[in-house]
Formats: sequence, C-alpha cells, structure tokens
Amino acid sequence: MLNASALQAFEVAVPANAQKASDQSLPDLLRCYQKLSTREWLHTLSDQASEYRNWKVCSITWIKALASPFSHEFLQFIAEDAVTGRRSRIAAGREENGDWVLVGWDWASGQTPSDHYKLPLPLLSLEFDDPQRRPNMYDLSQVLAAITERQPYYRFRREMCWWYAETALDDMKTKYGGSIKEWQWSRYRYSFIVKTSLIRRKVLTKHAEAFKTQLAEELNY
Repeated sequence: MLNASALQAFEVAVPANAQKASDQSLPDLLRCYQKLSTREWLHTLSDQASEYRNWKVCSITWIKALASPFSHEFLQFIAEDAVTGRRSRIAAGREENGDWVLVGWDWASGQTPSDHYKLPLPLLSLEFDDPQRRPNMYDLSQVLAAITERQPYYRFRREMCWWYAETALDDMKTKYGGSIKEWQWSRYRYSFIVKTSLIRRKVLTKHAEAFKTQLAEELNY
C-alpha cells in the first residue's frame, strides 16, 4: 500500500508564469494526438532517445474518471524538458482492449479522447520534487511496458484499470523514490462511484469539474 500525506484538492498554488496546457512549441510527438500501446510508446522513445533524454517526469497522478464506464481509473503524468522548461501532460492506463499511452491530447480544450477520461477526480499523486533525481520519460515507459508484459490481459475486478494504475505508481515509487500526496477523495479508488449516494456524487462531480478546469489552465498535475 502506498503511504501518503494529505493534499486538499484544488488548493494548489499556480505560478503566475505557469505554462499553459496547450503549447504549440512542443515537439511533434508531444503535440499531435496519438494513442499508442505501451510497447509502441517504449519503442518510440527508444528510437528518439537523443531528442527526449532531457524530458523528466515531475509527477504522476492517479485519476478516477467519474463519467466513464465502470468508474475508469488511469494515470496522467507531467513531463518537463529539463533544458527549456517546457512541459507536457500525458495519460496512460489499462482499458478493456489493452494498455495505452495517450500523447498530444489537447487538454486546454476541455475535451477528452473518449468516455474513459471524462470528469477527472484526482486520487493520489507521486511527486518527484528533486529535479536532479527525476526519472525520464523513457524510464516510465519501461515500467509501463513491463507491467503489460507481466500481466497483459484485462480481468474484471482483478488486473483491471485500478490494478494497473496502482502497480505503475508502486513500481515508480520503488524504483525512483518521490513523495506520495493524497488528494481529498483518495478513498474512492478501487470503487464504483455509482454505488455512492446522489448527494455525494454531486459533490464529487463538482470537484472533478474544478480539477478539469485546472488541467485546462496549467500543467502542475
């Protein structure tokens, strides 16, 4: 079980010079939308290793998509070019038909590639605060692909999206350290939101809408 300290949702200060969620100066791989298998993502970064060696992972956040089928859970991570300071947000996770990495998603538009990612509620974040010790994107791609290799099939209530998200976060914490931050609604991981009361669902939806707006405006999580 991941150990965490508390982090109240939506009380995170946004720097005045924070990069916007849509940045046309990014390299094509990070700017043009693609949905790649974890193996394809690993091979892509391996083939372009020199171009992306300075792209470091700042944080990984475990998300529950409230408006998705079966309360889908996935990861999104912030990668930063250590030389230029440019940032990009990338999503990854397990769906019924495989393990995927979604890159080049236009977060600023507020739109999602599919229903699997609607109404994002943050659960846990793994933060790599020391810039000198951050893993790079290739390191994370190796972890994601290794989990797929270890257990490649989606199995309901077992090796499904929740399992994949937690396993990836656990493996990255074990390999590269960092600190776990717990968001206000973290207790709802591994659960179907449809089982909660109508009043509670309205509260969760309000917080997810606020987080969605935050994601469109900045690149901290």
